[in-house]
Amino acid sequence: MKRTTTIDGDTLIEELLERHPDLAGVFVRIGLPCFTCGEPAWGTVGELCARHGRDLGEVLSALRAAVSKPS
Repeated sequence: MKRTTTIDGDTLIEELLERHPDLAGVFVRIGLPCFTCGEPAWGTVGELCARHGRDLGEVLSALRAAVSKPS
């Protein structure tokens, strides 16, 4: 798996999932829609969190933890 240097609120969901397709499961687990989840979500991680009333810090922590796990 390729690693991104940063995942933050300005990270585009499309680019994130292109680099780390397995993160779709993280989005599903935390209850946020993404490209592969049936309800396409475009834009940034921060915008998605704001639309769905989720804490950006918690979402970023979950995404970063998943990316940092050995593949």
